[in-house]
Amino acid sequence: MDIITSHNALDFDGLASMVAAGKLYPGAIRVFSGTINKNVKKFMALYKDSLFIKAPKEINPNQVKRLVVVDTANANRLGQLKSVLDNNNLDIHIYDHHPVSADDLKGSLVEIHPTGAATTILVEKIMDRNIPISPFDATILALGIYDDTGSMLFPNTTARDAYAVAHLLSCGANLSVVANFMEKPFSEQQRLVLQKLLETSIHKKVSDLDIVLAIYDGNEFIPGLDLVTYRLLEMENCDAVFVIALMEGKVNVIGRSRSNNLKVNQVLQNMGGRGHDRAASAVIKSRDCQEIMEKILQNVEELIHPLIVAGDIMTSPVKTLPPTISMEEAGGIMLRYGHTGMPVVEDDNIVGVISRRDVDKARIHGLGHAPVKGFMTSKVLSISPQTTVSEIQKIMVEHDIGRLPVIDNGRLAGIVSRTDILRTLHGEDYPEDHEVLFLLPEGSWENCAELMDKSLPAQIIYYLITAGEVAQDLKEVVYCVGGFVRDLFLKVPNFDMDLVVEGDGQKLATELAERLGGKVRVHDRFRTAVVTLPDGTKIDVATARTEYYEYPAALPKVEKSSLKEDMYRRDFTINTLAICLNPGHFGDLIDYFGGRKDLMNGSIRILYNFSFVEDPTRILRAIRFEQRYRFTIEADTLRFARDAIERRMLGRLSYKRILAELILILNEKDPVPALERIRGTGVWKYLLPEIDVDDVSWKTIKRVPVVMGWWEEQYYSRKIKPWLIYIVVFFAQLSFEQVEAEMQRYPFDRYAKGCIMDSLGIPALAEDISRRSYLSPSDLDKMIASVTNENLIYLLLCIKDEEAWDRVARYLDLKDKIELEVNGYDLLELGLKPGPIFKEILDELYYLKLDEKIHNYEDEVNTLKQWIEEGRFTHAVRI
Repeated sequence: MDIITSHNALDFDGLASMVAAGKLYPGAIRVFSGTINKNVKKFMALYKDSLFIKAPKEINPNQVKRLVVVDTANANRLGQLKSVLDNNNLDIHIYDHHPVSADDLKGSLVEIHPTGAATTILVEKIMDRNIPISPFDATILALGIYDDTGSMLFPNTTARDAYAVAHLLSCGANLSVVANFMEKPFSEQQRLVLQKLLETSIHKKVSDLDIVLAIYDGNEFIPGLDLVTYRLLEMENCDAVFVIALMEGKVNVIGRSRSNNLKVNQVLQNMGGRGHDRAASAVIKSRDCQEIMEKILQNVEELIHPLIVAGDIMTSPVKTLPPTISMEEAGGIMLRYGHTGMPVVEDDNIVGVISRRDVDKARIHGLGHAPVKGFMTSKVLSISPQTTVSEIQKIMVEHDIGRLPVIDNGRLAGIVSRTDILRTLHGEDYPEDHEVLFLLPEGSWENCAELMDKSLPAQIIYYLITAGEVAQDLKEVVYCVGGFVRDLFLKVPNFDMDLVVEGDGQKLATELAERLGGKVRVHDRFRTAVVTLPDGTKIDVATARTEYYEYPAALPKVEKSSLKEDMYRRDFTINTLAICLNPGHFGDLIDYFGGRKDLMNGSIRILYNFSFVEDPTRILRAIRFEQRYRFTIEADTLRFARDAIERRMLGRLSYKRILAELILILNEKDPVPALERIRGTGVWKYLLPEIDVDDVSWKTIKRVPVVMGWWEEQYYSRKIKPWLIYIVVFFAQLSFEQVEAEMQRYPFDRYAKGCIMDSLGIPALAEDISRRSYLSPSDLDKMIASVTNENLIYLLLCIKDEEAWDRVARYLDLKDKIELEVNGYDLLELGLKPGPIFKEILDELYYLKLDEKIHNYEDEVNTLKQWIEEGRFTHAVRI
């Protein structure tokens, strides 16, 4: 087996070099050696399915025969793949641009060149061999070169780098994508310092914390050491880092920490250091960096706080439930013991977890008799008694889990709940605030202001800033939520602003409309309002609210609540992201339920087990989002969806709600994958039960997006309803009586009903057009002039003869361009009396012009004069 790898703490040059090496070694497997830096991680979240890079655990290191190493020649930077070097007869190929060192790897092929980026070396090899590069790959390779050369501004940039980039641009590299992932570049000096720190860094384990210490020995002072230290903290992914840099005869010490258990200002205090718990520095008049490192380690060991672990805070012994117990009985047991959730155990093994919230909803929907196993969360994460509180907190936040079983030697030893964690962090009087309830690990906090500035029009930014200022004046908090935020991260254009207010949304909407010179329409029942601005922009404003359902598939009842409750009522985690708009916090991301991570992982996940029972239309929305974004419905979510389908929950929906969701699916750019998914999940029988899915012409269905795309390109002024085209294709297998029955069942509007009924004659019309060897444009106009745009597309789908298709297309082209230039006034001028004859005359003129027998106004007038001279309209000529 041949593998391609790069250094630990992978950057874009390393990633791009791996991609490029894959072109030179097409049979080799690309493998990460360990961690990847923050920006590369973001990139991989979007493009991992296109790059196919394995983790070290996915390969057998003993089977590696050839190792291709890029962007490093140092064995110590190969992370988890270092053991591969022990293989007998291992063939090593090296491509690197760093200075040669005595302890570099030895290989049968070594290409080390003084270029600005290692990617450049590999691109040159690709160019030499005339290997084609796709625009996607060219973009990644360009990103690697731009990143390591500081957008071609670092002094180490060479003409070779520029030439490689020029070739990549000619291959279609997309610089807008490159710009999205580029950070503000380091100076060349800062890069050299960081490189030296990476080479000298050592990891020390102190009370289960990972402490990194690194030394830089230089002469001149390099500014921005704090920025370099922060980058080192990110790249090493440790709990704390201390950089010891000798500059101009003085030792500069910078400390950064991510842990509450280590305060770096205390560590550096007896060295004259000052700062905060997590960021501190000191300047020491000493030249012995090693002595200072040992002193720092000594201080760390003395000042580090003992870590609290699961064994210290867990509840034990644990009361459990069998999977066969009913939801009603489970609720009684939880109420008796005051538990909010309990593990479900079968044969001494945990098979799931059930919460009181699930039980309460089962009662509301009349499912108290159902066994627990149908509604429990089966994917159970567990911890050991030695798991630290910070790690438990991280697991709970990442997976949105409220309780974790503690397993000791295969035995259920206890359980740690979210409440246990909160009390550990804040004592008994912890505040009910989102920053505490869902405390994110250090480094997970995110501000989106820069992303918004890059992605949104300036006018939209202005509206959002103004909304935040209005909220501040009203002593309220306003957030941008939902699909607007979701698509912002997915880089999908979406300017439909949806605001939620913790306070009085209607009041804020009224004030916002006044300030922006717009109008407001208020809906008291749902506590919402719509602001319409002079340029036509609409802003939806809602009071933060919670919803409850009186029975399955009912419309929700609404009550005023908090942002968290407002988010909890939503369908999927990816739609629960909120961005604060208030001054001072503008752009702050609020993520209660792990929606950001699910976006990165491409997961569709519901927020609670009864979500599909309460609103079965969410099943259709899950499928729509899954196929639109090429995501995957998460395992438990799919299980709950299938259970709701089996319980016939979709059958409780009104036809109006079903049609609304079906239209949304059919209006997708390509709804075919969603329709295929619907076929496979048993949902079809609740949408169009009279239609046999196996008799549908799926070949025709798959042609619809193609023909629609052609239509929109050719006749963009002729608006169509895409969903209606799919409906008429589906209804093609039904009889006239069955179609009429569908019209009675579904609340189609008048236009749609007419279009659907008319579509029944389209196949015969298509056959007639195909059978007649010659039809002039005017003949076609007499046949299809009154056909709706949707049925014209259906007609084209039904025509199988290429010549007939071309005739109709040519007719549509002429129809779109040709207009009569004469009118009724011209007929009066020629001495004709007004009446029904005018329409006959103008129609005949139009047919001549459609058949290209006349071409302009002069031709039209001359033709009219000729007809009058011939005596065709004697009864219509004024005497």
